[in-house]
Amino acid sequence: MARVDGIIEGRFSFNSRDGRFRRLFREALQRPPQGVERITTVRSVSLSRRPTKTMVGLTRYSRVRYFLVLSRPQQTITFYSYLLSALSDPAAVAVMAHELAHAWLNEHEKPEESRQREREADALAREWGFGPELEALDREAETV
Repeated sequence: MARVDGIIEGRFSFNSRDGRFRRLFREALQRPPQGVERITTVRSVSLSRRPTKTMVGLTRYSRVRYFLVLSRPQQTITFYSYLLSALSDPAAVAVMAHELAHAWLNEHEKPEESRQREREADALAREWGFGPELEALDREAETV
């Protein structure tokens, strides 16, 4: 994907030709406030067609080793079209904001997986102004 002004700094691969997904992800990238530190470790964002009934998005953090001693963190964000396509645009943007918040927390705080981290990602997305979208997601998640 060409460099886009937004929460992710630098180039990353963007694996989807889905117009709605591209439009909504671009919106989510540009919504966090200007003063927020950018995410520099995201290397890939994709929309998977793999059927899943439990996940809409997943952010993976890993360290890539170079020359046995040097290591660099990198993150991949995957969204799953099966459930994402069932959501309204605001709810889909909420999922995207939530995953971007995970990536930000992994890079600027500490990478970890926990129920607390899920609440932290939602709180950060709300701080960035995605409150109405998260409320739409909460309403729709009960019916999906």
